[in-house]
Amino acid sequence: MNPTVIKWLTSVGFGLVIGRASYGVINSLLQMAFGLDQPGAPLDPVALDRMLITGSVLCLVVAVVAAAALLRVADNRRRIAWGCLALGVTLLLTLLAALPGMDLGGHPAGSAEARDTRTALFFWLLIFGLPYLGGGLALTIGGAIMLRKFRLAAPRA
Repeated sequence: MNPTVIKWLTSVGFGLVIGRASYGVINSLLQMAFGLDQPGAPLDPVALDRMLITGSVLCLVVAVVAAAALLRVADNRRRIAWGCLALGVTLLLTLLAALPGMDLGGHPAGSAEARDTRTALFFWLLIFGLPYLGGGLALTIGGAIMLRKFRLAAPRA
């Protein structure tokens, strides 16, 4: 296969996946910015539509920036390493961005609602948190190891 085609496919592929994964971080920040993170407040459909459109546009921008940054890497192995590293960091940030939106302290201590909230958090961490944490750490560590392994050789004089 043509090296230019491989370069474009890997860069665009990683860019799209990184852009899609960044929606979790961007969406959490936009919910706070648009005031949609208040559990007791009535939902404003206009603000929700604006938030979703803004989030989609920002994710597209992240995808284009990630693809453009990866296109500048000359070596295919280092490009894949940088893509894995960026995707892993994005997954870890998505996990961290989801935690402030949890309403853990909204119930009196020892009540049934507080126990239900903690149980829901436990199962959320098992179902969503562990895969994001495991995948994010594996991609981040794997990308960092590949970057060290495939260092560019210093030019000899």
